[in-house]
Amino acid sequence: MFEKVIPPDPLRRKLIAIRLAESIGKGVFISGSVVYFTLHVGLSAGQVGLGLSAAGFAGLVSSIVFGMIADRMSRRKLLCILFVLLALGFGLYSVVDSATKFYVLVMCVGFLEYGTSPTNSALMGTLVSPDERVRLKAMMRSVFNIGFSVGIGVAAAAALSPKLLVVIPLTTAALMIVAAILVTRLPEGESKPIPSGVKRFAAVRDLPFLGVIGVSMVLASHMTVLLVALPLWALNRTSVPHFLIPLLLIVNTVFVILFQVRASKGAETVAGASNTARKSGYWLAGGLLVIAATALEDNAVLVSAAIVAAVLILSVAEIMQSASAWGLGFGLAPEHAQGEYLGAFDLHVITQNIIGPAILSGIVVAFGFWGWVAVAALVLVAASVITPVARYSERRLAATQPEQVGDVVAA
Repeated sequence: MFEKVIPPDPLRRKLIAIRLAESIGKGVFISGSVVYFTLHVGLSAGQVGLGLSAAGFAGLVSSIVFGMIADRMSRRKLLCILFVLLALGFGLYSVVDSATKFYVLVMCVGFLEYGTSPTNSALMGTLVSPDERVRLKAMMRSVFNIGFSVGIGVAAAAALSPKLLVVIPLTTAALMIVAAILVTRLPEGESKPIPSGVKRFAAVRDLPFLGVIGVSMVLASHMTVLLVALPLWALNRTSVPHFLIPLLLIVNTVFVILFQVRASKGAETVAGASNTARKSGYWLAGGLLVIAATALEDNAVLVSAAIVAAVLILSVAEIMQSASAWGLGFGLAPEHAQGEYLGAFDLHVITQNIIGPAILSGIVVAFGFWGWVAVAALVLVAASVITPVARYSERRLAATQPEQVGDVVAA
């Protein structure tokens, strides 16, 4: 398994190591934050939820802003600065003692955190040739799942004692410092100069590109289904044993680790990525219809089997959609504005994380079988239009960037 996620050359191993440090830190904090803020800081569940939601909204702005900054300064330096500031922010969580301080800090940390993804991707784009980017991103995602799982274990150990809870933010802070140090060991890379006359916020003015983001947001709803809608449905509307529900996420995590790299094959170009996205929509719709069928059956064994099958089907949709997103993001980004366009493309995930849980959960819990069928129908529509929408965006890019050349590969 490890040969699939550990590249042979030093440069890519460094990129993987940065992702591993970051993912362990996020696994520690995300899995342990509710326990830490409620038991150690003394905040209510509502206050914690509001703060974490506010951090998500910060990403709507920061992913584009930091992407634009990454196009105008050293991407390596910017990524290093972001990790250092994140280390400071997570460290300050250890002295938070009120809701007001928590709200201010969680917004600042969220703003910085959402800036790391486009900056990291833009830096990788200057260091790795176009035909290798999607596969490397797939490796990094498998590594992220491994690291995140390790982080969950660390947070679980810290939660064993109230005195150990402070380890949660401090461990995350330490791992952000490790990531920053590893970034300094990367080569600088060579980014493309920004042509004169280019407008700021060009990505959000690019309507064809926004169309691809919007369709991708629908296809990315597998995240909300797996993390929120399906667990709520299984708990409230089926006879599935409750102990099975946490195990479903483990099944999904292991599946992604094992098969994400394989699913990335063929998604290196816009045409290949859109084709992969279309297929992911079919898998996602199939998984939703399997879940819908559980509304028609009361037998606990059959329902449990159907839920497990649905998770596996949704996991296929997840790895295919993720691979397609990397191919579309890189393929539709002008060489001089990779950071900005990749940051804008991240909005398909950020927006799904913000609005997806409330909308999808409300639909399926309220309407049951027909709610799942309606969501599946919407996904099928998105799957049917992603290829022409992506093709149109690619043509517009070619028309406006006639002299675009490939990335420079660092030696």
